[in-house]
Amino acid sequence: MYFENKKKSGGGPIKSCIRKDQQIIITFQNGEDAKEVLQRNHHSVKKTELLVKPWQVETIQELCQAKNSQESVPPALVALENVQETIGDYMLIMLVENISGLSEENSDFSVEMIPEINSAVVTFPGNTATDEFVKKFNQNRRAKQQSITARCLEVTKSLIAENIPPNTPNDYITVYFENQKNGSAQVVDVQQLPDEGAAIVTFSDHKDVLTILAKQHSLNRVPIFVYPYYKSLGTALYGKGGPHIKKPDPVTMPLDPYIWQFLQKNNSLMETINCDMAKCNCKLTWPEPSCADPKVTLHLAADLSKQKRLMAQLIKTWNNSVSIAFSRSISKYTSITFQISAEVWDVVSNSITQDGVLIIPFVHNELIVLVGDKECLKNIEQEVKLLIENATKQIEREKKTIEAIVNACPGEYAILQVTGLEEKIHKECPTLQMTYDHLQNIIILCGVSEEAYKVKGEILDNMQKMTRESINVHPHILQFLEHVDNETLSQSLFMSKQIIAFYELEKETIRLTGSTSEMLLQAEGEIKRELTHRSIDLEDESVLQKEEWRFLTTQNCSNAAVTITHIGRQVIVAGRSQAVEKAYEELYEFINKNTQVQHIIRGKPMAVMMFFKEKKAKVQTVLQSTGVEVSFGTEGQESIISLRGPRSEVLKGVALVEQILCRLHYKRVLISEPGAKSYLKEREHFYAATAKNDFNCIVRLEEQPEQQEQGRESKSYRQVTVGDVLIEVHKADLCTHHADVVVNVSNENLKHTEAFLQVAGPELQEECDKLTKQGCLQPGCAVITGAGKLPCKHVIHAVWPSWRKEEAQKCVVLLRKTVKNCLQLAETYNQRSIALPSISAGIFGFPVQLYTYSVVSSIKETLEESVGSNSLREVHLVDVEEKNIEAFSEALKEVFPGNLHPQGSVSQTKKPRKSQSSRNSDSLMMVTTEEGLDILLKKGSIADATTDIIVNSVAQDLELNKGPLSKTLLSKAGPMLQTALKEEGLENTPSEGSVLKTEGYGLGCHYVLHVILPRWSQGRSSENKVLGNIITECLTIAEELSLKSITFPAIGTGNLGFPKPVVAKLLFDKVFEFSHKKRVNSLEEVHFLLYPEDTSNLQAFSDELQQRCENTIDEVHETAPDEASQSTTFFGPVSTPAQDMHEMTIGSIVFQVAIGDITKEKSDVIVNITNKTFNLRKGVSKAILEGAGQAVQDECAKLALQPNNDFITTQAGCLPCKRIIHFVAHDDIKVPVSKVLQECELRQYASVIFPAIGTGEAGRDPTTAADEMMDAITAFARNNSVQSVKTVKVVIFQPHLLSVFHTSMLKIESSGKETPFKSVISRIFSRWSSEKCTSKKKSKAVLERKIEVAVVQICGKNQKQVEEAETWIKKAISKDQHEEVITNDSIQSFGERENEELYDIQKQLNIILHLENNFIKISGVAKDVWIAYSKILNMIHRVEAAKDEKIKAEFLKSAVEWKYWENDSFVSLDNLTNLRLENAFLGKQKYISVSINNKNYRVDIEAKHAIDDQGRKTAITRVDKSKDQESILLPATWDDMQTEQVKIVELKPEMKEYKDVQARFQQTCLSFKIEKIERIQNPYFWKAYQIKKLEMDKKNGNRNNERQLFHGTSIDSVTLINNHGFNRSYAGANGVIYGNGTYFAVNAKYSSNDTYSKPDAGGKKYMYLARVLVGEYSLGTHGAITPSPKNPNNSIDLFDSSTDNVKQPTMFVIFNDIQAYPEYLITFTR
Repeated sequence: MYFENKKKSGGGPIKSCIRKDQQIIITFQNGEDAKEVLQRNHHSVKKTELLVKPWQVETIQELCQAKNSQESVPPALVALENVQETIGDYMLIMLVENISGLSEENSDFSVEMIPEINSAVVTFPGNTATDEFVKKFNQNRRAKQQSITARCLEVTKSLIAENIPPNTPNDYITVYFENQKNGSAQVVDVQQLPDEGAAIVTFSDHKDVLTILAKQHSLNRVPIFVYPYYKSLGTALYGKGGPHIKKPDPVTMPLDPYIWQFLQKNNSLMETINCDMAKCNCKLTWPEPSCADPKVTLHLAADLSKQKRLMAQLIKTWNNSVSIAFSRSISKYTSITFQISAEVWDVVSNSITQDGVLIIPFVHNELIVLVGDKECLKNIEQEVKLLIENATKQIEREKKTIEAIVNACPGEYAILQVTGLEEKIHKECPTLQMTYDHLQNIIILCGVSEEAYKVKGEILDNMQKMTRESINVHPHILQFLEHVDNETLSQSLFMSKQIIAFYELEKETIRLTGSTSEMLLQAEGEIKRELTHRSIDLEDESVLQKEEWRFLTTQNCSNAAVTITHIGRQVIVAGRSQAVEKAYEELYEFINKNTQVQHIIRGKPMAVMMFFKEKKAKVQTVLQSTGVEVSFGTEGQESIISLRGPRSEVLKGVALVEQILCRLHYKRVLISEPGAKSYLKEREHFYAATAKNDFNCIVRLEEQPEQQEQGRESKSYRQVTVGDVLIEVHKADLCTHHADVVVNVSNENLKHTEAFLQVAGPELQEECDKLTKQGCLQPGCAVITGAGKLPCKHVIHAVWPSWRKEEAQKCVVLLRKTVKNCLQLAETYNQRSIALPSISAGIFGFPVQLYTYSVVSSIKETLEESVGSNSLREVHLVDVEEKNIEAFSEALKEVFPGNLHPQGSVSQTKKPRKSQSSRNSDSLMMVTTEEGLDILLKKGSIADATTDIIVNSVAQDLELNKGPLSKTLLSKAGPMLQTALKEEGLENTPSEGSVLKTEGYGLGCHYVLHVILPRWSQGRSSENKVLGNIITECLTIAEELSLKSITFPAIGTGNLGFPKPVVAKLLFDKVFEFSHKKRVNSLEEVHFLLYPEDTSNLQAFSDELQQRCENTIDEVHETAPDEASQSTTFFGPVSTPAQDMHEMTIGSIVFQVAIGDITKEKSDVIVNITNKTFNLRKGVSKAILEGAGQAVQDECAKLALQPNNDFITTQAGCLPCKRIIHFVAHDDIKVPVSKVLQECELRQYASVIFPAIGTGEAGRDPTTAADEMMDAITAFARNNSVQSVKTVKVVIFQPHLLSVFHTSMLKIESSGKETPFKSVISRIFSRWSSEKCTSKKKSKAVLERKIEVAVVQICGKNQKQVEEAETWIKKAISKDQHEEVITNDSIQSFGERENEELYDIQKQLNIILHLENNFIKISGVAKDVWIAYSKILNMIHRVEAAKDEKIKAEFLKSAVEWKYWENDSFVSLDNLTNLRLENAFLGKQKYISVSINNKNYRVDIEAKHAIDDQGRKTAITRVDKSKDQESILLPATWDDMQTEQVKIVELKPEMKEYKDVQARFQQTCLSFKIEKIERIQNPYFWKAYQIKKLEMDKKNGNRNNERQLFHGTSIDSVTLINNHGFNRSYAGANGVIYGNGTYFAVNAKYSSNDTYSKPDAGGKKYMYLARVLVGEYSLGTHGAITPSPKNPNNSIDLFDSSTDNVKQPTMFVIFNDIQAYPEYLITFTR
């Protein structure tokens, strides 16, 4: 009641009150009441003082005991899980307080940490709302950060009883707890934990747990401890005090006394053991330092007792664990005992290694003990044993020592040392001492007598085995040796290289001593290799007076490695090789600086030279700063760079310039467009300046083909041959000379000069250094390496011998051996050419004449020994000095008397020549292919052929002495031809069909192609095929070698039995096929050479050629049954390689049509047909733009704002192609196809894919669209310049269109088969006309010619700039290229005059004319194309005028006829004369000259007579037939013609004629304004038209055959139509869909289209209202040249005209020009 009284105690309502011993635990309902009670300092009840303090819950047991029977409700428990080790109990308590609002200090809760499961349990006394707490806890941000989760802990029915006596039965435990005094609980299960001495007991009611926890328990008087057990935690809750633990007793371990002493000396080791044991929760107590029986005590670590839960787990095994751990730590150390005497101990005591080891000596007991690490002692044990052993022996030996002496010179002693004798003696007799006295030259031996005498014997033995020899050396080297110490040099020369030898100087020789004869030989070689001398020729001895020279010589001689002397005109450097080379280089360089030389750099394209001159001015300045003068010039047509100055600087400059030139990027661009060369020549300055500014490139037009680099750096002076090997003398720099192998004169160490390495590159020296690792080379030796940066394949490094006059013969023999080794080494590596220098004559001291003779004679001897088996074909003797060149030339004369070729003769035969003219007396006739390849039929001997290649037939055994053809060639070429053929056969196994290539040797050709044919056997197809393949391969080889001419004899027609007509036809077929397919670039002439006496072959070939000349281009040639001999067509067969796909070849292009989705196609380019803003969103265009993505759409929008030619190219975006070409839709489908293909070729795209243009939104007729696309692709493929585009594909979305395109492909395929050959005779030569009885029908002249290829040299710093410049030039030329086609039937009427004019046009202008049936294609520069176009149109008009005049004359004769008197009657004059007389009559001329019966007459028109040249008069008369034909009279409305043949009358607006025409026009053209209407008065055409009308009226039964129709035209055609009527060449130019005629429209609106009535510069348009005889008409067809037949079985009876719609015509087409008369011309504007 006291604590419920607020006033007395400050408390309030009490929730519970529990008595515990002398304490009462009071729980207030309100926490604030409890706080107020605690705040009061004094409480008393009935004068009894009360001690009030906050209550702290200690254990669950306490709580349960406190409550006991007062309350059976268990405390509220919350499990906190995932509590990491880093979270301490203090942190967790504060977190619970923050969340719950309770205070741990106020005993509101308690926390028990369970670290082994990363958990904790919060205990709340009373009825705390744990569910609400758990919810708040899990939502708490801090708890979430720590990943701690809370859950309510279950009310447990289990407890754990610990300290259970061993072997206690479960039943006993069960009965115990069911006993009333122990709790009277109902036990459900007992689970014993024997390892832990515990049991988990589960009860039926949780209250039983509380009851039992409140009591104290014991089993068999052994106290047991019970704690609540929670299965979800897997552990018990022990409360704040933790589990009950009994500490283990300490453990005592024995310790070795020696080890204890060792550890005391090493405190760090004890600390290590302490640390190791601490890890086992153990603390050590070490024994006293002087303890006799040391022991270590192991205690449980004090800090572990604080961690009761952890301690409970560890103490069970602690004793055993710490015992093992300590034993393991102490076992690392041990002790070893040795028996040793005091005397020995004195010797070895300081020698024993003591690092990490304790040595305990017991001298009085003759013992020592070593204590330490076991591994360390293991290593030292053997050492100590050996020391004791040796010390014992040494003490014994000292009592037996004597001294022995051996006489030996220093060299002998040095050899003994090097041979290892001294080392051997020390090994065998370690106590024996051996010393050398240099003053007395004796060896002193000090040791045991047995050992001393034994060693002395061995020394004498070795000295006796030594060999000695005196050798001769060059006086220069001997002079050097006099200045150096022989011991020092012997050591350096021999000993350091494991050569056991020594030298001593004698009078003129040196004496060598070696350990063996082999060593002596090596020492001799080393002297020759390591000691050398070099000589430098002096041109100016004043150089030696310079101060710098004295400084150089002093500096180089300072280390005594060389001596430098001046003898005559030479400076001699002698001494050690490396030092000699170093001194030589420095002295040579110094002399070079005072010797001015000039070096010419040639062999580079002129553009490269120009680039260096213009762009590398800094380099030139740098060179000039070093004293090198740089100049540019030419030698002949070759550009050169000259460097003049000090020799060393010039050599460096040459290397620098060559290096720069090599780094430049150069390209030789061939441009084959017609007129390109002259076009570039006119604008060369512009292109050069632009390329320089925009691309930093030099651009140059190559006027004449420049020589190739190879072979022009050197000039050939003299040549001889040994067998088939050519020996030439060249004036050249060996570093730039072109040969397979170059011989470099080197020293024994293969160390090259700096100047040489600047040209060859450092990698060459690196390769040489690898070769000399095993030792230096001897004179006469040669080795081969790569070429570095030199222009050869390999470099042979040869050690040239030095000249010694006293051993002249030996030197010459060695020189010849060196040359032979070089040649044989080149032969071993299968090289064809080798270059040898003459440098040895100067540097190595050989007399020049002796040297050159020795070299040349050695070459001759070596080559003669290997005749027939060698690969060498050329030996070059190279030098830059004129005197040495002369010396070599003289040596050639001396060694090869009578065998010397004239100067330059051999080299000339080696060079490809321009083909000899084919227009000689032996030429029979010639035919030219469409591509301009001349095929000449000639007769003569094959041995006299002078083309670049001769084809020879040979048997499979390659013997040339069997067949007549081979024999002829062999006799002229010489045996080298047979040898070369055999060698070729070794490399390529000969078989039927093989083609083997050799040089021409003595023949006039450059190469001979030896072909192996099968024998003819009844014409099997394989024989034809083999022959055909051989012909093609021969032509291919000629083209690949860039040769111009080739000769074929009638191969196979001799012994092999091929029929001569078959061979003739096959040769022609294959040449034509090759010309068409391969588009030859270099090959110009193919000769078929026939033996003059072989008349049957002459007949067969001439008949074949004549037949080809007679056939027109539209005739179909018969072909041989074998496929190899069939004619090649431009169009390949149509195939179906896959479902829904068709394919064919068109020229060099593969054309495909397939069903598919163009947006899924992979190719270089796809084509999008779009609008002018390039944003069409319909059909295929929509699919392409959406598939490509926004980036492409943005690019289109950007490019649309820039100037374009109706197309742009963009990236592909998300599509799988590389580029998209967007082309603005066009009325003519051919336009986008052609321009896209041209753009692809320009950009070098290989594949392009089109949609089916016009078949979608455009609504074009699919057949027409397919045909037009095919026509455009075909026209593009016919262009000879097509190189990049390989595949053109049309992808169709609508499946039904596939058959339409397939039909179009089949039409093209069939048309291609009609014209396999389009060749015409070019010329028939005089001899042919004398040998043939009659000449055949005359053929057209060939118009096409070889395109003059423009060669542009481009040079720049990098490839990108050069390629950009190339693209720019090609694009510029391509833009100016133009092509026009003139189609007119009158072209077929061209005669000799027109053909000559065409030749002249083609010759004068830079164009190519391609002439077909009725059209001429003009290709070239736009300006020239238009000039040619105009000239050809004038020719056509002239021909048509002549034809019109002829027609006019024919029709005139039906109206008026002039006659002359002859043989008593009037005879009609010819039509043209009749026309001329009538024109004169109408023109009121008085006189006119005419020809009658090939006689000239002067006609008097008024007097009606004609007078000839003799004055004889003949009467003439005029008969007017039109008086009886009123219909052909001139209209009455016409104005008087007076003397005019054509009159144009402008009608007045008020005239009825004007109004009638106006009304007809304005029926459909009200929006136009008529400017004027003119009447065309042409009497001749009017009468011709009327006569034609009469004829048609009569034929068609007087039906209405005439209509008034409209015809729009341009101002250019008005005069022509007015004077000559409608003509299909210019009137029908705007339409051919219904036939190739003249078109007329029913309504004026159709003709008013700008396409037909084109506005002139002033905007005026022109249209005729014409009378047209349409007669009976039918539906027109594309390309027709006449109306259709009325009856298919009667091709003569034709309709009169064609129309677009028979029932409702809107237009008519006439094919006869006099079927229309241009009656009125309407001029109008918009």
